Amino acid sequence: MSLNEGAPEANHGWAQQLRRGLVTLEQLEERGWLDASPTDADLKIAKTALDVRVPVAFHDEINKGDASLIKQFIPSVLEARIAPEELGDPIGDETFSPVAGLTHRYPDRVLVKITYQCAVYCRFCFRRHKVSHSEENLSYEALNAAYNYIETHPEIKEVIFTGGDPLVLTDKKLLPHLERVERIEHVESIRFHTRVPVALPERITSELCETLSKLKKLPWMVIHTNSASELTDAARESIARLRQAGIPMAAQSVLLRGVNDSKESLELLFRSLFRLGVKPYYLHYPDLAKGTGHFRIPLSRAVEMISKLQGRLSGLAIPQLTVDIPGGHGKIPVNSNYCVLYLSEGKNSCEIWKMKSPTSGDWIEVQYPLCP
Repeated sequence: MSLNEGAPEANHGWAQQLRRGLVTLEQLEERGWLDASPTDADLKIAKTALDVRVPVAFHDEINKGDASLIKQFIPSVLEARIAPEELGDPIGDETFSPVAGLTHRYPDRVLVKITYQCAVYCRFCFRRHKVSHSEENLSYEALNAAYNYIETHPEIKEVIFTGGDPLVLTDKKLLPHLERVERIEHVESIRFHTRVPVALPERITSELCETLSKLKKLPWMVIHTNSASELTDAARESIARLRQAGIPMAAQSVLLRGVNDSKESLELLFRSLFRLGVKPYYLHYPDLAKGTGHFRIPLSRAVEMISKLQGRLSGLAIPQLTVDIPGGHGKIPVNSNYCVLYLSEGKNSCEIWKMKSPTSGDWIEVQYPLCP
C-alpha cells in the first residue's frame, strides 16, 4: 500500500462531519460570527494566510457566544496586523529540515508532517505558512525520503506525526505510515500531535483504536486543547475509547489572550483533562507567528499565572510553561535557569528576555511585542 493512497470514503461518518465544517467567510457571516464584512480586505488577508474550517463539534457552543472558541477558530481582521518581530517560520522548522516534511531539531526525535490539513484551523497556528495549503502536502517521493532519512539515523528513537493533523487521514492512508515506522528497528515510540479527539471525535473509531493498540512501538497521543469548552460529551467519549485501548495520553495547550488567560480557566481545563486520564504536558507561550499578536499576553504575566496554580492543583495536573525560542533555538521551560526578563518597556510596548538555547547553550535576546 502506498504512502499517499486513499481518500475519505463516503461511508465514514467522521468524514461527513469533516465536510460539514464551515469553510467560507459567507457561512460565518450568516451565523453572525465575523468581526467584519466577508468583503473586508483585512479579513480576506486573514483567510488567504490560513484557511477556515470550523468543525460541527463546536458550532453549538460558538452559537452560544463562547468567546474561548470564537477567538480560536473564527478569523479576525486583527490577523492582518503583523509586527516586525513576527516570523513566517517562528520556531525554525525549515532550518532543521534535512529533507522535506521532516524536522530533526533534537538528536533522538523527529517530526514528520504527513499532511498539512486539519479538522479545525486555529487562528494562532505557528505553521500557518504551510497549514491548510494543499499544495504543501508531501508527495510519495518526499515521504519516502523522510522515512529513508529516519532509517539511516539510528539515534532517532521517536517519530512524531504532526502537520497539520495526522488523524484527518483515513485508516487506509494512515496505515502505510505506521507500517513503515514499525519496520525501523531503532525507533522505540510513535507520537501523534492532534486536535481530532476534541475537534472531530467521531474519527476516534473502534477500528482506529484497535490499530493503535496493536502497534509494537508504543503510541502516545498528545491532544491539543485550550479550553474546557472543547471537552464536549463526544470529546470525552473519544478520549475514553483511547484509554480503553491502552493508549497513553497527554495534552498540550497554548496560553491565549481572551481564551484561557486566567488562573480559573486554566485550572478548569487542567482539572478536566486530568479527570479524563490525560496528563497536562505543556502550556506553550504563543510563538511569534505572523498576525497573532492579539493572542499574546506578557510572558511575565504568564509566569505569574502558572505559579498561582501551585497548591491549587495536583502536581500531576500542572503542565510545564514553555516557550520556543524564535528562530529554531529550541524549546525551554520558563524558569530562571533558561529565561530572564531583561527589559520591560511599558504595558503597550514590549518585553525583552534573555533565553538560553537548549541545543547550543547560547543566550538569545528575544523581544515580544505587547498587544494593546
